[in-house]
Parts: sequence; structure tokens; C-alpha cells
Amino acid sequence: MTSTLEFTTITSDGAAHRVAELGTGPAVVLIHGFPDTPMSWEHTARQVADLGFRAVVPYLRGYHPDTIIEGRGYGRAETGADVIGLLDALDIERATLVGHDFGASLVWNALGLAPERVDGVVPIAIPHPSTLKPSPGFIWMARHFINFKVPGALGRMQRNDFAYLDRLYERWSPSWSGAEQAAAVARAKEAFGDERVAREVVERYKDVRPEKSSAATGSIPTRALLVAGSDDFGGDLAPYRRSVELFAEPSSLFVAEGAGHWPHRERSDEFDQALAEFLAAT
Repeated sequence: MTSTLEFTTITSDGAAHRVAELGTGPAVVLIHGFPDTPMSWEHTARQVADLGFRAVVPYLRGYHPDTIIEGRGYGRAETGADVIGLLDALDIERATLVGHDFGASLVWNALGLAPERVDGVVPIAIPHPSTLKPSPGFIWMARHFINFKVPGALGRMQRNDFAYLDRLYERWSPSWSGAEQAAAVARAKEAFGDERVAREVVERYKDVRPEKSSAATGSIPTRALLVAGSDDFGGDLAPYRRSVELFAEPSSLFVAEGAGHWPHRERSDEFDQALAEFLAAT
């Protein structure tokens, strides 16, 4: 499946951002996760633009060679600053932030860094970090974090035409198949086929480490739509429910029944409706 999104590289304050834009109006930033690319947002971006918003679709830093910043890490502060830097580069004062997987982590990080720049957030498949509690089931489902920290991670990911990515899609969303899923995997493999990008993907995981994160009930000064797959990571929705309670403004949880780690893709019609209603009320 070929994407028709048109990407350009914008440089600001020494950082390059590879981004596509559709529409005009209040900004909505759509951030992809791992193992994925921004082209997976095309359908949503077009819907957002049709609703009267400016859809902004960036590459995660490191997922395109133009965006690599030598020596800069991928900790919470740096990745939050990536989002705010993107807003600055595009002269956007405030935006609604939508993110999946690592993209959701960036949404949380940017919200913690500069809440005054955020109109609302839609984190997908990742609840607020303060709600995550280690458990045997969670550790087992998230064992890829360990895999990427062990020496030889790059070679293991690249082996047999990136067969590891096929296994991750199948493990995280076992009920999702078909042309769109196959296209998403193919685009990720194509992006990671650039050795520079593959190394940055691994480096991002090496920089992920437990950090203290806390938030009191009703303390986050915006509104949110949390999105989860009912079958993702063992089906534990408690962290998402606790996350909803952290927001000062009315917020909600959308659960995609029968979906795994890509709920916005696996139940796209329901997600599109939930997102449209959230944006209309923002």
C-alpha cells in the first residue's frame, strides 16, 4: 500500500524534522511508534484535515536519516523536547498530541515538559508512566525491551529480512492481518533497512530506563482520550483507568474490543469516531 503523504525536512535550532502536513486550522500532531512509520497515519491525517484541523505527521527522531542528531540521547527530557521543537519549527503555539506506542511516550513526555503548549492528548497503547506497576505478565509481554538492551540487538533485529518485526506484530496484535498490516510491516522493514536508522532504533531502546514519574488525581491541566486494545499486554485496563483520573478536565477511555497493540488500526472506524468527537470538544 503506497502512501501519498508528502514529507519535507525542516531544520530549526540545529535539529531536523521530517514531516508531512494536511489541512489548516488548530494543529493535531500524529506521532507513530515502534515498529512503524508515519505513513500508517495517512487515513487518520486525512480525516483530521477534513474535520478542519491541521494534521502534522512527523517521523520519530532516528526513523529517517535526516532526523538523526549525533550524540543526543532518547531519554524522557530529550524526547519531550523533540515534540516541542517540532512545534517551534512549524510556528505552532499549541497542539493536540496523538501518539501510539513510543509516540504515546513522547506525548506524555511533552505534556510533562510544557503543558502550556498542549490542547489535549490522545495516548494510544501506553498509559501514564506513573500507573505502570511491574508484574510477571507485563514483564513477559514487554520482554523486547530486554532484547534490545542485550549486546547483538541490531543483528538480531536485522536477521532474516527483519523477521523479528513480523514476530512482534503477530505477538502484539495476533488478530490483526490483511493488506494494511502487511503494508505497515513492509514500510518498517524498508525504513530500518537503512543501517543508520536501524542503529538509532536500537539506541532508543537502550536509553529507555525506569524513571520516577508521579501525578496526583486531577493534576494534569488538560483533557485526554486514552486508547487501549482490550487484548493488549494481557488485557489489563486498570492503568488506563487510573490515567484518566489524573486529568483536571473531563477525559475518557476508549477500549477497542478484540484489538491488540494497534487499536487505532485494528478498529479504525471506532477509533476515528472517538477521535472526531474528542477533537470537536477540545
